[in-house]
Amino acid sequence: MRILILLVAAITLAGCAQSGYKQFYNPYVDARTLPDVELISESEEPQVFGTDNFDRDILILRSKKYIPVGYSSFNGGYEDTKNAAAQAKRVGATIVLVSSQYTNTQTTTSTLLLPDNKTTYHSGSVYGNTSYNSANSGYLGNSTTTGTYSGTSTTYGTKAVPITSHQRRYDQSAVYFVKSNQKYKFGVQFNDLTPAQRTQYERNTGVLINVVIEDSPAFYSNVLAGDVLVAVDGATVKNTNHAMQLMGSVPPSQEHSVLKVIRNGQEKDIQVQF
Repeated sequence: MRILILLVAAITLAGCAQSGYKQFYNPYVDARTLPDVELISESEEPQVFGTDNFDRDILILRSKKYIPVGYSSFNGGYEDTKNAAAQAKRVGATIVLVSSQYTNTQTTTSTLLLPDNKTTYHSGSVYGNTSYNSANSGYLGNSTTTGTYSGTSTTYGTKAVPITSHQRRYDQSAVYFVKSNQKYKFGVQFNDLTPAQRTQYERNTGVLINVVIEDSPAFYSNVLAGDVLVAVDGATVKNTNHAMQLMGSVPPSQEHSVLKVIRNGQEKDIQVQF
């Protein structure tokens, strides 16, 4: 029985040898190629935070100058978040967001062939009696001989042992971040308007500001996440690429820009001081 338990344990461990966080890692970018970022050092350990809402918490981290560099996503037996931390360290990340949600229990049955050798033990006694006679004198006597014997015989074979295992499975995900030390001209990040937002705001142009980076000019000028940016210094914003072009064309010598945004259904001019 002890051998059987050890074999089952070995099979289970063999199936868990590869970390899902490592095997199913997908990079957004190689963190080591990014300028002005803080990579984790050999003596440091990444910070691991659980999340129940990746979209929300990714935006929070981005507002604190953290850049997502990759993610892991897989379904399988539960893995300790230490594996996520180990993968974070491999890619240079200082923070990792993790989530794990139970999906189902998987039952599998397999057959294990074990040796089934049978050994038979034999033992017994042997008796012998000998009489001595002479033609001239007749009976002379007899002698009795006794002895014992023992031995074994072995037959070799195998027997099939069914093994049933139950594994609780989870959807497991992680997103890895590095800290940026880059200085931002404005300090906002944005997305194109979705069809629903175009209907809501009754316009096709503009972009939705979803991140305002802390300690940036936009942050201290009270630009808010959720504002719809519609113009930069009087030029109408068409989409995200156009917004980046307009902001990137602001001369270094310019001391401020005026962003026109829609907030709570009202247009508002915000002067961003550089």
